[in-house]
Amino acid sequence: MNPPSADGSTAGTGQGRTSTISSLLGVWALFLAFLFLQVGNGLQRILLPIRAESEGFSAGAMGAVMAVHFAGYLLGAKAISRALSAVGHIRVFAALASTASAAVLINAVLVLPVTWAVVYFVSGACNAGVLVILESWLNDRATNETRGSILGAYMMVMMGGTAVGQLLLNVGSADGFKLFVLSSVLISLAVVPVTLSASTAAPVPSDEKMPLRDLYRTIPSAVVGIVLCSFVQSASTSMAAVFGTESGMGAGRITLFTSAAVIGAITLQIPLGQLSDRYPRRAVILVVATTSCGLACIGALVPATSVVLLIVNLVFGAFVFPLYGQFVALANDWVPAEKRVAAASTLVLASSFGAMAAPMIIGMALQAFGPSAYFWSLAICLAVLALYLSYRVRVRQAVPVERQSTFQPILARSGEIAHSVSKWVLHPLAGWHHHLDKHDCEVDQRHPSHHTWPTDGSGD
Repeated sequence: MNPPSADGSTAGTGQGRTSTISSLLGVWALFLAFLFLQVGNGLQRILLPIRAESEGFSAGAMGAVMAVHFAGYLLGAKAISRALSAVGHIRVFAALASTASAAVLINAVLVLPVTWAVVYFVSGACNAGVLVILESWLNDRATNETRGSILGAYMMVMMGGTAVGQLLLNVGSADGFKLFVLSSVLISLAVVPVTLSASTAAPVPSDEKMPLRDLYRTIPSAVVGIVLCSFVQSASTSMAAVFGTESGMGAGRITLFTSAAVIGAITLQIPLGQLSDRYPRRAVILVVATTSCGLACIGALVPATSVVLLIVNLVFGAFVFPLYGQFVALANDWVPAEKRVAAASTLVLASSFGAMAAPMIIGMALQAFGPSAYFWSLAICLAVLALYLSYRVRVRQAVPVERQSTFQPILARSGEIAHSVSKWVLHPLAGWHHHLDKHDCEVDQRHPSHHTWPTDGSGD
């Protein structure tokens, strides 16, 4: 949407494009740093399971390692604000990136499940802090008109960098040191553009909070959906390589398999999101979840050696990864604008529960039932999601389509910049809520001047 001019008219599209291009050029250094991080971490994420297989680690042990990583990620994201206030963004970024780089090398030297778990926990905390810093910088440099474009570019770098990092596994052997060194070098290089170009400090990310219970009472579908879809997405990014090794895939085949889901995620993010804006959102999400469940069942039945499995995983990723952004949009359909930042933080917390549980459960399932348990576990999770949404559709009226918020291509680990979009979008239900029964709404006592919103489970 073009910004209004001084006389109230809309500025030309040419001016809008120029503003967007200028904004993207103005943050090129941050995007370059983010690209180095994603490529390095993408390589490490696929390298560890393959090296673990050659060392004789069990699937359950690798599941525990991956789960601990997500726990570290949550801790880092929550603890970063105090460090930023103490010493500043650039110093904290350099310290965290350097520590994450060193952690990769330690994993190459100390090849034990216990040490990997400890080191990967530290790595997760560092990477989370680094991403929060980058995202707060990007958010500070964006304007209302360019925020969406910057967010889209951010998502592309996130997914594209991860895919490239996974494909880099083919340039060396997982049994040696070279790939670990390459991952470490890439993460270290992220420090260079930030320290040379980021001249001004960004504001400290908001620590505004909303209790999980309150958010669940407002919009239970979004909370449950975030947990379950994060479970599936976490499994797809952290345990797909473990599934590949348990299935007897070679390194090259594993990289194609894991990258397929990431590439698929890029293809349908916007189309499915726009579809959820034009039609009842829960209905669209239900169709997407049901389709994803069917694809997971097909994946469980297709031989690991078949090319068909690569296609199935690509299409599976295309449907599964947009779910997070759709559930965030569903939450924004019900949460007032002034509470969206706090709600976004709570959604990240809910997401972390699913992300941490997935590697543990999938790892134990692989160890107990074999490779097919990977896709069967995902199918069961998606079936539960579809059944729950079907239930909610029956018990509660949906938000009118014309009142729905706007979808943004948000992934579970996208953080500050992705969720900050909600601050700049007017709440579409400001008027509609007045037509709800008084029983379904209650005044927020802390902000009596604000409009009411449901707190008794009356949301979707």
